[in-house]
Amino acid sequence: MYTVKADFKKNRLYVTLNGFMALKEMKECTDKTIEEGKKLKRGYDVITDISSFNAVGPEAQEEVKRGQAFFKESGVRHAIRVLGNAAITNIQFNRLGKAVGYVPETVATVADAEKILDAQK
Repeated sequence: MYTVKADFKKNRLYVTLNGFMALKEMKECTDKTIEEGKKLKRGYDVITDISSFNAVGPEAQEEVKRGQAFFKESGVRHAIRVLGNAAITNIQFNRLGKAVGYVPETVATVADAEKILDAQK
């Protein structure tokens, strides 16, 4: 399961991933992420919450990389990944992100991410 929301006032994209996603759902999530990201102005921020997400299988990893490549190419100003207890998932996302030059800052909670981004205004 996933949610993707663009906040136009803050020029911020929120992506929340939960549970496990097979290829079809991961592709839908990546498509929605790109669609919403394109609605924001260049220099937007992104918060990706993976705190309740399981690592993806090999077939869905390309979708994770596609989303991360979009962030890199679309001019994200500041990217933050919310880990919670998802250490293994974070290791996987870091490995995939390094392949496309996208390595976000990591924090424990969405509130921590909001605090960092709000302080940069």
